Amino acid sequence: MRQRPPLRALVLAALLVLVGILLLLMADLLDRQFALTTLGVVGLVIGLALFLAASILARSMRVEIVLDQTGYRLEGPVRSDGGAWTDVTKVTRGPDRITMHRKDGTRMQLVVTRGGRADLDALGEDIASRLDNDRGYSQH
Repeated sequence: MRQRPPLRALVLAALLVLVGILLLLMADLLDRQFALTTLGVVGLVIGLALFLAASILARSMRVEIVLDQTGYRLEGPVRSDGGAWTDVTKVTRGPDRITMHRKDGTRMQLVVTRGGRADLDALGEDIASRLDNDRGYSQH
């Protein structure tokens, strides 16, 4: 599942790069004004650094969800989690998330991006089917 990219950070990075370039162009037109050149370079460097950080963050937010007959597993670059279907007591659904409640009182939330409702619907149906199979309600 892909998560929503950090749009605010990307927009801010683009604006900083644009302002930096404009300041550098103005410095060139005004015979290399040191203050404008310095501000332009600083804006450009900060904008590019913010863009790089936002890109790395967006990549680290991706999670692979693996469902099988015995349980589920979430694998991401930052952390992994999982469990058996027998440990799941309840599953609830919100507009942008599925929450699995476990016997030990902990919860695991699967949050999807805006516009990822089809992914959430398919994942919810698959979880429900596997829970039904685990509890003997149906055999698929």
